[in-house]
This record gives sequence, C-alpha cells and structure tokens, in this order.
Amino acid sequence: MTENFNISKAKVNDLETVVGLYRDARLNMDRLGIHQWTSEYPRSDQALKDLQSGCLYKLTKDAQSLAVISINEEQDPAYKNIDWQFDDSKVLVIHRLVVHPNYEGQGHAQSLMDFAENYALENNYTSIRLDAYSANPRSQNFYLKRAYHIRGELFFPGRKEAFYAMEKTLLS
Repeated sequence: MTENFNISKAKVNDLETVVGLYRDARLNMDRLGIHQWTSEYPRSDQALKDLQSGCLYKLTKDAQSLAVISINEEQDPAYKNIDWQFDDSKVLVIHRLVVHPNYEGQGHAQSLMDFAENYALENNYTSIRLDAYSANPRSQNFYLKRAYHIRGELFFPGRKEAFYAMEKTLLS
C-alpha cells in the first residue's frame, strides 16, 4: 500500500506533469486494448481548467507526482439522463483519476479515492458520482468494491463502448 506520500492541491506549474500522466496512462491503456481515453480526452486545456479552479489534487512521493484526481460538482450533460438515487442538491463528481503506469498496483488510486470520499463527507455531500468505462473491468471492479453502484450507461464521442454511471451514497 501507499506509504510516505502526500496528497495536495496541484498548481498551475504542474500542468506539464499532469498532461504527461494523462498521456502515459492513455498509451498504456491503448496497449492493453482499453480505449477509454482518446487523443481528444483528456486534453491539456481541461487539466489547466482543473488546476486554475483548484479541483485537481496530486499524490506525490519524494517530490514526484505519481497520480492525480479531479473532484468538483461539475456533471457532464449526459448525466442528466441517468436515474440517480439522489438529486443534484449536494453531489461531488470524480473526474480523471489516473495513476502513472509505473506506479499502478501500489494503492495510490485507493489513497486518492479515500481522500475524495473524506473530502465529500467533511463537506456534507450526499453522494459521489463518476463514470467508469465498461471495457475496463479493472476500473469497474475498483469502484464496485468501494460501494459504488451502476445507475445507467453513458456514451461519449470517440468511444465504442459505454461508460457506467456510478454513484455512492454518503448518508448514514
């Protein structure tokens, strides 16, 4: 598991590192036959927006960024067509969780999700939403084990397979 790491807000000067993480993860997924991300997603302008708005967090060890996650309340327009369990009153959304391929399997994604879920609890969110590519069983299982439930399917440009719209309740 992850030890001696730090999770902090990423800064605008981390843009090149974040874009590199996205690129390396996309290339690795492509090698594995998982075409979850495309050359059009995620883009550097999306990373810059996340950095400027303060919603992108990085996991570092020994000053090296190993993983990032974006958390905010922004929902893709396609989310409106999903039969969510909770209304939109106070929902946190997970975007672009990525671990550099060289550091996968070391608990970094778990640590970032623990961070995001604790953030949501501390800020009184009712639920967390995200989408997971249906052709990426490792990702699906990761979220299912964390008590996320599939609420429907989403389709995004450039992808052949659906994404599962997933939600986790935070109410006691």
